[in-house]
Amino acid sequence: MTQLISATLSKEAAEIYNNWEKQTKSKKISGLIVSNDALHLRMDAMSKQINLKNIQIARVIWELKDNPIHKSLCTDLNELLIGTIHYQYWE
Repeated sequence: MTQLISATLSKEAAEIYNNWEKQTKSKKISGLIVSNDALHLRMDAMSKQINLKNIQIARVIWELKDNPIHKSLCTDLNELLIGTIHYQYWE
């Protein structure tokens, strides 16, 4: 086990930390660090998955855009891509 040497806390964080029960502070901090790391890994995986889905939606739009039957579907799918590099403007 590694010891925590020092930490600089904001006023709000220090108030919360000082209200924690003694003998549990290190355990709580360790738990927060581990859960935060897991959360960051999960968020990274989700953003990669979202990007892959955006790529697939863009490919579907590209394949179907010239067919008038699919124009409304392509418009709806294209709106899902607003704000991404895959968003396309077309008449």
